[in-house]
Amino acid sequence: MSLDAVQPGQGVGTALIDALTDRLRRQGVSALWVMTTNDNLAALRFYQRRGFELRRLRPGAVDAARLLKPSIPKIAENGIPIRDELDLCLRLL
Repeated sequence: MSLDAVQPGQGVGTALIDALTDRLRRQGVSALWVMTTNDNLAALRFYQRRGFELRRLRPGAVDAARLLKPSIPKIAENGIPIRDELDLCLRLL
């Protein structure tokens, strides 16, 4: 699943995360994990501001994915090389 804001800063992403975490807590789920790439500074900011913690770095994961999907760009619009995947976790219980 992907969380992409059409108009960032309107609170829709936060509302979706809040609704999901409420539901997961009621179901007894202990943690919510998300993944983003090293270049996605907006996502890293978004998740960390909402209590997610960086937990894993998979160096070169995007390079490996690019072998299967060559259309993945090598450089992001912000000029950062896209190479790695980062996992973030929010403890729910």
